[in-house]
Amino acid sequence: MDKSSFLRFLKKGSSRHAISWKYGMSRTTLFQKPILLLLTSLICFCIISLLQGCNRVEKPAAIAKLADKLPETVDYNLHVKPILSDKCFFCHGPDKNSQKAGLELATREGALAALKKAKGKHAIVPGDLANSEVYHRIITADEHEMMPPKASNRILSDYEKAVLIKWIEQGAEYKPHWALIKPQKSNLPTVTNTHWLRNGIDNFVLHKLEEKGLNPSPETDKETLLRRVSLDLTGLPPTLEELDAFLADTSPNAYEKVVNRLLQSPHYGEKMAVDWLDLARYADTHGYTVDRYRPMWPWRDWVIKSFNQNQPFSQFLTWQLAGDLLPQPTREQRLATGFNRNHSQNTEGGIINEEFRVEYVADRTNTLGTAMLGMTVECARCHDHKFDPISQKDYYSLFAFFNNVDEAGQISWDDAMPVPTMLLSEKKQDSLLAFIDTKIKTAETALTQTKQVEQTAFTQWKTSTDQLAVDLQKGLQARFTFDKLVNGQFVSEVSPTDKGTVFEPTLATGKFGQAFHSNGDDILNLGKVGVFNRAQPFSIGVWVNIPNGLNKGVILHKGQGDILYNFRGYFLNIRDGKAELLMAHTWPYNSIIKVSQQILPKQKWVQLTMTYDGSSKASGLKLYIDGKEAAMVTEKDNLYKDIIWPKGKHMGKDQPGLQVGADMRGTGFKNGLVDELVVYSRELTAPEVAVLPASAGVSTPIQIRQPDPKTLFPYYLANVSPSYQHQRDELLKLRAERNRVVEEIPEIMVMEDMKTPRPTYLLKRGVYDAHGERVRPDVPASILPFSPEFPRNRLGLAKWLLHPDNPLTARVVVNRYWQTYFGTGLQKSSNNFGNQGGLPTHPELLDWLAITFRESGWNVKAMQKLIVMSATYRQSSRGTGEGLKKDPENTWLARGPMSRLTAEMIRDNALAASGLLSTKMGGPSVKPYQPEGLWAVNSAVYEQDKGEGLYRRSLYTFWRRTNPPRR
Repeated sequence: MDKSSFLRFLKKGSSRHAISWKYGMSRTTLFQKPILLLLTSLICFCIISLLQGCNRVEKPAAIAKLADKLPETVDYNLHVKPILSDKCFFCHGPDKNSQKAGLELATREGALAALKKAKGKHAIVPGDLANSEVYHRIITADEHEMMPPKASNRILSDYEKAVLIKWIEQGAEYKPHWALIKPQKSNLPTVTNTHWLRNGIDNFVLHKLEEKGLNPSPETDKETLLRRVSLDLTGLPPTLEELDAFLADTSPNAYEKVVNRLLQSPHYGEKMAVDWLDLARYADTHGYTVDRYRPMWPWRDWVIKSFNQNQPFSQFLTWQLAGDLLPQPTREQRLATGFNRNHSQNTEGGIINEEFRVEYVADRTNTLGTAMLGMTVECARCHDHKFDPISQKDYYSLFAFFNNVDEAGQISWDDAMPVPTMLLSEKKQDSLLAFIDTKIKTAETALTQTKQVEQTAFTQWKTSTDQLAVDLQKGLQARFTFDKLVNGQFVSEVSPTDKGTVFEPTLATGKFGQAFHSNGDDILNLGKVGVFNRAQPFSIGVWVNIPNGLNKGVILHKGQGDILYNFRGYFLNIRDGKAELLMAHTWPYNSIIKVSQQILPKQKWVQLTMTYDGSSKASGLKLYIDGKEAAMVTEKDNLYKDIIWPKGKHMGKDQPGLQVGADMRGTGFKNGLVDELVVYSRELTAPEVAVLPASAGVSTPIQIRQPDPKTLFPYYLANVSPSYQHQRDELLKLRAERNRVVEEIPEIMVMEDMKTPRPTYLLKRGVYDAHGERVRPDVPASILPFSPEFPRNRLGLAKWLLHPDNPLTARVVVNRYWQTYFGTGLQKSSNNFGNQGGLPTHPELLDWLAITFRESGWNVKAMQKLIVMSATYRQSSRGTGEGLKKDPENTWLARGPMSRLTAEMIRDNALAASGLLSTKMGGPSVKPYQPEGLWAVNSAVYEQDKGEGLYRRSLYTFWRRTNPPRR
């Protein structure tokens, strides 16, 4: 029987059982012979001693002499994991892809498993140093064998080695990471100095002080206390009147009355918002090189309002994360989701759209990790987290919650608000729009009724008409034949003032005479032709000859360019060989997109006509191929702002008109031929479009015998019926008025998920187009498994964050609150509750606060009051010589908080003391005094405000990402 088998046997029974088993003796025989029993016990003792002696090791002297300084019981979370995380996990942590020698020390299973490169050996054998390879590797002087290796620049101190050795001797017990264990609400600790206590916080703090041999400091004087709490709760100093009132108030609850007053102050919300705006990466510009302005201040004002109204944190978090997914979301709930859109966004011309779209999703994911989980989830973007139990798959599963936003990676150069957006209308505008909408609905009803009434007249007209005379000159705005050049320009047959210009124009044999040959790079500009807003009907017809191999390119468009201007205007494109109609204010969300079901023929002439009825609806945008309406797939039907630039908002001097063959930053109609282009300021009906392909050069009405009966009634209404035309024109006027009103309403970025979720993939090494396995929205199970009851969207994610079993959210929030008042959180690394973040100084207090916060209904003001009402907070910050020596950093809170004001608070205090501070709240950010040349690096001019704008609180100062204000 080998040693290990024998020892296991001894654990199962007494030594007499072992002897009985070994020698086949009965239990009765043993008990009847005491001498033999004594003898066998001695033999067992000797055998065990011999076996243990075989595994005894000679510890290095430097390790052995530390025995008295080690904890009596070595705890994995308190003593061991900080060492492993700092010195070992980089090579032997959770990241399987970077584990050296196949060894993982982050779990007990991995640490106890047989080593892959050392047959028969184990990194750790609990209770057995001799057979624990870790022991030998950490004490050896051989540079080829020692761990951590010299090249890692990580060195274990003798004390750290001694801790690890004693831990192995005591059985190498593992525990889950402290922050991933559900908080437990401990009973309030008993203390000796009970008269010092003000609330439950003090029990935990004083218990630790008495444990450390420290005494709390006395309460600070009233003047200091008032100044401290005023600055902490409002960011502003008390007034002389407030100070005099507090000094004169000798009632027992005088201080509590001050706290209640400050919590009701509107400046409380401003002070509370500061830290949240930092977490939410709030700024007034997009960032990156160009760093243009983007107004997100309405979201900032909502945050301030939320704190002042004491919105429960659970609601505060849910609205910001998923307000748009709530049932029938209100405007405020949608506005709150601007939290997710505060990241930087890029306007640079040479970037790859998808690459930066992925960056924005990653930013939202990383912010969730930092702000709500206190975890560095971004470390798992390219590989499994090296220190925490978060895999790369976990990261992209979280990423999937934020990946369904219909946004662009390259935002528009024209300062258009990146989509999705919400209109920020005022009450007056809402009232006006409601009035116009009512009139539009009435006009649409009247138009429908007119159709019904006109049926009789139509029947009579149809009976008396044996052929149809189609006048294609009606509403004709321009016609370009491309047959010849006049002074290097193409001239419209309708008006000689409308001319088409292109660099080095080239002609080729066309459908009728000559045609324009596009090189795909140079744009043929047709001047002022084709400028229509979204409330104006129009039609455009063109003959094209598509070369082989061309499956993508713009045929014609009215706009400034491709994605760099977010396709503002309308486009007729070739996409994947099919025809695409695109009409956009800001692509891809605020737009109409339709794609033909059929692929366009190549190397033959085909006539394409797009018609639009001015409705801003996909149903009103049609395509005809060779005179017949084409079946289309609607990909987007969400156009709610205009397709042309308001006066003064366009980057160029003039409103761009119709352009052919190419667009800026896009793929052109390379080697394609264009002929017989016509533009109408009305919507052509099907019978009219049907004769358009054969109408080149015809200036008189075309006679149609036996027209298609299905399309005849719309033609009759549009061209024959006076009553219908009158009702239609009235409707168009109302739509134009609505468009004018809406165009003046500002927008703000919000969240909105696409109806069809975008597939999410694990990205190999984090590269935007290196797709790995497909993943679904999910969370790291190491934190808390995602309940099947939760929807797999951002609303479900919010529910998961707020679930009572989630170990992180409440801890992270209250820790940040604590940090606000004491300068340092109970967990020092407020953004890192992972293995590298260290341990909380008062873990039981942190848990007690977290659970108290949740049980209060996530009452934010109640938590602030609890902290500032404590005796711990009220202490004098003056330290004694002994106290400073024992606890120089005030880790154990034996004295009150003592921290410098932030730069912004110093400025606000100076303004308040001078009487210059403006107490105006909210509104656009302001530009107070700043050194000359502040924005020079961006070739921009800092235009300083005047009057009240110079003296607003620093919270409202304009924050440019690339050039923040100088303090």
